[in-house]
Amino acid sequence: MGVLTLILRIGLVIFVVEAFIMLGFSLLPIELHSATEALVDAVLLTLLSAAPLLMWVIRPYVRDRRAVEVEALHARHKSERQLAQILNAVVDGIITIDNRGFIQMFNPAAEKIFGYSADEIVGKSINMLMPPNEAHHHDAHMQKYNSTGKANIIGFGREVMGMRKDGTQFPIELAVNEVEIEGQRLFTGVVRDITERKKNERILIEARDQAERANRVKSEFMANMSHELRTPLNAIIGFSEVSRTQMFGPLGNDKYVEYAGDIQDSAQHLLDLINDILDMARIEADKLELYDEVFDVSEIVSTPMHLVNSGRVLLRNDVSNDLPLLRADKRRVKQILLNLLSNAVKFTAEGGEVRVEAQVGENGGIEICVFDTGIGMTSEEIVRALKPFEQIDTGLNRKYEGTGLGLPLVERLARLNGGKLVIESEPGRGTCARVCFESERTVARKPDL
Repeated sequence: MGVLTLILRIGLVIFVVEAFIMLGFSLLPIELHSATEALVDAVLLTLLSAAPLLMWVIRPYVRDRRAVEVEALHARHKSERQLAQILNAVVDGIITIDNRGFIQMFNPAAEKIFGYSADEIVGKSINMLMPPNEAHHHDAHMQKYNSTGKANIIGFGREVMGMRKDGTQFPIELAVNEVEIEGQRLFTGVVRDITERKKNERILIEARDQAERANRVKSEFMANMSHELRTPLNAIIGFSEVSRTQMFGPLGNDKYVEYAGDIQDSAQHLLDLINDILDMARIEADKLELYDEVFDVSEIVSTPMHLVNSGRVLLRNDVSNDLPLLRADKRRVKQILLNLLSNAVKFTAEGGEVRVEAQVGENGGIEICVFDTGIGMTSEEIVRALKPFEQIDTGLNRKYEGTGLGLPLVERLARLNGGKLVIESEPGRGTCARVCFESERTVARKPDL
């Protein structure tokens, strides 16, 4: 309705009302004319002021109020469109149900995951998307939550099985949260199809299991080859020793003696390498047996030092004979010391020094230390040296020979005997290899009587 039309109608109403008032006024007794005139004037004034009030007050207010409502409606529609676009764009399924378990909202990603359209599923039970056993558990959880408020699934992420429209079951990752909209309690679930992820996990697990089986077979094979490999080598070493020493008379030519010595040295070197490989294999196969005994550390130093003494470097034994006793496998501790000394001598130039010390550490455990003035290592080279079969000096013409098992074997033997290997080194300044045993392995000496 236009404003002009409204004013004309108000004017017509005023005219009619005034006419009736004047007609009634003429019929009143003369003594009531004054009072009636005042009443008529008040009525006419009120009616005549309605048009300006409508024009200048009521109409602008109504117009502004209407503009605010229209703007709010536009903002609401815009927000709803944006929310719909977001729900359509996300790759995860979003499903909303009421407290009875009936589906209220089903986004396009959920349609793609489960094979249902929103028109087919909205208003139906959420159990249509679950295998029977999962649906039973879901109903029990919802009943418990509605009656007690204790949540088993609300606010938590978990892996469950879903069921597509065609009846196939597949793994999903589900997170459920509670929301309240216009006084109605709803539950929103975010669903992700993890079929491919679970498939990849199974592939990785199978590959790991196969690698572990292969490694176990390899370790068991190497551990079982000990007798077969050592027996012929011992025979070679023994017969070459007989020839080299001319035990049954002269060979007739000094070259035979020289060659016999070469055979013996090579066979002994090969036997040492095989022993290291077999020891490592037994450790990996958990077949290395240890025999603990209590002994004096100073008693086991001289033999390894004698075995590595080539006259190239100065060997010093600074182990005191008044240290506490050590409880460990004596043969394996001697092997640890021999490997550390062999490494120290091998990587120390002629005229250098290798020193053995032992002391009681801060934790009360015994520490055996081998110092050398050799080539040293960087921190990265130390990490490599502790990996089996790794070589710092690589290449066909490398200067230092070996299998790369010396330090890894020491590290594992130390750990089996309740200790740990610590290496401190600096290129060009030498290395300190320290085996630190636990305090529980320290045994006090009995006082002399």
